[in-house]
Amino acid sequence: MNFEQRINLVIIDDIKSVVDGLTAIDWDACGITLAGASSNGAEGLELIKCSKPDIVLTDIRMPRMDGLMMMQSLQELQLACKVILMTGYSDFDYAQKAVKLGAFDFILKPFSETEITQAVLRAKEQVLTERSEYLNQKEMERKLRESMPLLRQEYFSLLIHHRTSWSQAAKRWEFLKIELASRGFTVMLFKIDDFEKSISDLPIHEVELIRFSLQNIVEETISKHSKCMVFRDGDQRFAAVLNASTLFTAEEIGERCCQNIERFTKFTVSVGIGEEVDEVHQLPDAYRQAETALAYHLFTDGNGAIGYGNLPKTDRQEPILLEHQKELLLVLRSGNGELAASLLSEMSGKLQSVVPQPNPDYSLSLYEELVASIIRMLYELVPQQEVQPLVDRFKAERAMAGTKLAVLEQQILKLCKGGAELVKSHSLSEGEEMIYKSLKFITSRLDRSLSVSECAAYVHLSPSYYSSLFKRVTGMTLTQYLAGERINKAKKLILDGMSVQDAALAVGYEDRRYFSETFKKLTGKTPSEFRESYESKAAVSPESGQ
Repeated sequence: MNFEQRINLVIIDDIKSVVDGLTAIDWDACGITLAGASSNGAEGLELIKCSKPDIVLTDIRMPRMDGLMMMQSLQELQLACKVILMTGYSDFDYAQKAVKLGAFDFILKPFSETEITQAVLRAKEQVLTERSEYLNQKEMERKLRESMPLLRQEYFSLLIHHRTSWSQAAKRWEFLKIELASRGFTVMLFKIDDFEKSISDLPIHEVELIRFSLQNIVEETISKHSKCMVFRDGDQRFAAVLNASTLFTAEEIGERCCQNIERFTKFTVSVGIGEEVDEVHQLPDAYRQAETALAYHLFTDGNGAIGYGNLPKTDRQEPILLEHQKELLLVLRSGNGELAASLLSEMSGKLQSVVPQPNPDYSLSLYEELVASIIRMLYELVPQQEVQPLVDRFKAERAMAGTKLAVLEQQILKLCKGGAELVKSHSLSEGEEMIYKSLKFITSRLDRSLSVSECAAYVHLSPSYYSSLFKRVTGMTLTQYLAGERINKAKKLILDGMSVQDAALAVGYEDRRYFSETFKKLTGKTPSEFRESYESKAAVSPESGQ
């Protein structure tokens, strides 16, 4: 029999023969240990205090202290035991009082050994039931204590995604023993830089250990400055809700988290921080701000903190054009990977020089449009079975790398170079070679009038066939191509300091008004507005010293 099932019994009676008879019963066979016996109530009470039995078998009438007085003392001492009273018919009044005092059972004298044994076994069963319930309750309380940290984290995950009033949150706050003050919160979001790429070959238990370690570093760092709750917010992200620090700003605390993670692990994190809010119901607002700030790491190398309050404030996004996009597609059609790389670098530089920085989603959409155009063109020029592996690799790397503009640019560069090689591997038709030959002729004569007939004659084709072939190879008419090339050249001349009139003449426009209309149609700005926009950017750039 298990130790937990052993039951202790004490026997109290002032008649020695009764005590001897009761102690002679084979209690051990019943799973009961006889803890002792006494001949009166006073001594019996002392025995109970020392042995703390589960069951007390006692006479109701005894010298010095009867059974009722002893039960009252047990209540006062808060000693929990099952009391079985041995009583005669004349003790009915005593029995009634004993019921009020919580007696477990009564045995009428004279009694048999069987009656005594059955009463004690019933008490034993009750003790074991209560003991089991007590242990189950303690086990549930233990499990609840152990799961409390996880319950707190899950609750805060709900609070940052669902608007909750303090009247709704107060009871749960108290139940979960949340130590944060109930007012004044900041939300931080931590994204592990290049996480998917770093863990691609690791077993799941190592990945979980890494996540736990990084979360623990964040929690320990913030806890030195403020009360906080740190919890998962997806596979690559953690969220932290903290009260305001009296010594450091949220951005400074976020930077310390970055420094500690870089110091103690091989990983880095990007941090986005929302502005401080007063009430619990404002946590979803702070969370969205933190997400917006985190998105601006598109323009950084990560390993740093960006606060929502430091983001550029604009009502609307000014239109941005990726310059050289059409030229890039034409270059790819020719299979020139090196020139494509040069154009991509120029496009990247122009985008990064935009002041203020555009919304990250806007910048991503520009590159996504460029990628879509490149992939469409490759499907048109190269058999699908050859281009598909290149496209699949690009998509896989894109999903693995996360959102960093520099990484995305490198991926597009690989796509362009790989695509150019595929295009180059397929020899150009004679007609396509003639069109590319004519493009050089056109570029050298942008300062004069050019007709379809003149360009067709240069490569010995009829004007109608040349026009059809030109559109198929370049994707545009000769007039559209000429206008685009002339305006691109004019932009460079204007930025180099040439007057608008001279720039118009240099690219074949004698009528300045018509030149300005064409310029605005293709760029969205007049030549003067275009020059002023670059001059204003130069005035506010860091290099200007302003």
